[in-house]
Amino acid sequence: MISLLFAKKSTVGFLTLDVLVSENLKLPSEVTKYPVEDGTEEISDHITQNNEELSITGRVASAEILSFDFGQCMTKLVDAVDQLRSMHKARIPFTVVTGLGKYEEMAFTNMSITRSNGADGGGWLDINADLRKLKKVAIKEAELPPDKASDSGGAKGKTGTSERKGNPTGNENKGGRPDSNFKNTINAGKKLVGGDTLNSVGDKIKTFFVGPSP
Repeated sequence: MISLLFAKKSTVGFLTLDVLVSENLKLPSEVTKYPVEDGTEEISDHITQNNEELSITGRVASAEILSFDFGQCMTKLVDAVDQLRSMHKARIPFTVVTGLGKYEEMAFTNMSITRSNGADGGGWLDINADLRKLKKVAIKEAELPPDKASDSGGAKGKTGTSERKGNPTGNENKGGRPDSNFKNTINAGKKLVGGDTLNSVGDKIKTFFVGPSP
């Protein structure tokens, strides 16, 4: 009996449970539904390890179990609810400690708090919590080889290609002079519409976009 009284209590974050009723640990994985080649050594690539899931049922008493004062103290129950609310609102991973071990980086996925006026006179909180372990990864930076890195712009290890701006036809247009394709387009427009007046309009449009002819 002494070993039970002085056993280490379970904790959910900052909250200490007076009684841990049950705990259920799940280790889920996803296995491919497609055929896997026989003799493949990297069989683990077809099995994805998912996050650990923990379900806990515990109780918090209104009075200290090891105390000789057996009167109810609702302040303790109110404080327990406030602590659970604070952890839920903070959205920060915490640690759960039970008799089976320590579960780190856990977060609530569901939680219910119940108090009933039954045989215990409403002096207990029943807490049911579902938690999931968060996976954290570290980003690694690696420098590119010198022959792959670009020195332009002072960016170290930055590679890429610059898009060519200007003439969409790919023909270089120097000094504002129209390229051959543009000239052919203007001439074809003149022949199509005909007339001195329209030719004059075409020359004005040409002058507006590419400048006067040499």
